[in-house]
Amino acid sequence: MDSILILSPIIGAFIGYLTNVVAIKLLFHPKKPFRILGMRFQGLIPAKSDELATRFVDIVEDYIEKEDFRELINEAIEKTFRESRLAKVFASHPVATILERYGFKERLGNQISEIVSATQARLASVISDNMDFRKFLERKIAEFSEEEAEIIFKRFAKNEMRFIELSGAVIGFLIGLIHSILLIVAY
Repeated sequence: MDSILILSPIIGAFIGYLTNVVAIKLLFHPKKPFRILGMRFQGLIPAKSDELATRFVDIVEDYIEKEDFRELINEAIEKTFRESRLAKVFASHPVATILERYGFKERLGNQISEIVSATQARLASVISDNMDFRKFLERKIAEFSEEEAEIIFKRFAKNEMRFIELSGAVIGFLIGLIHSILLIVAY
């Protein structure tokens, strides 16, 4: 009787841990569906991958707007101009000195800035309006293999999955302990 009282929490912890390990594995495996007694078995992620991808795209699309892309494109254009030959020539010492000496540097700089700003705003607007972010995301997600998705998920949720496994052991232990206490009370 004493061995049952000691073994019950240990067996409960083992069963709880093992159950949660198997449950986490079943998220991703089996990758390909198979049937046993007419019932279809497949891991949750592979079985629902298209639906999960669509939901993911919907969520991202809800939070990222065309204005966000305009901002990114504007920043890229600004950086490109700052690093362009025209900006370097305009800022180079001999050219800058000549332009400044004859009073052209400030006026020419202002004119170039206005042209670049107007072009940049128009270009950023046209590019962002013509971008199909949803289509791009769907294509990128379709390129992911189920193995890559599993690796990313496990890397992202590694600590949480470990917590789930250990929680199963703790809960199983507690249930086994309660079982032992009930046996003691019953006898």
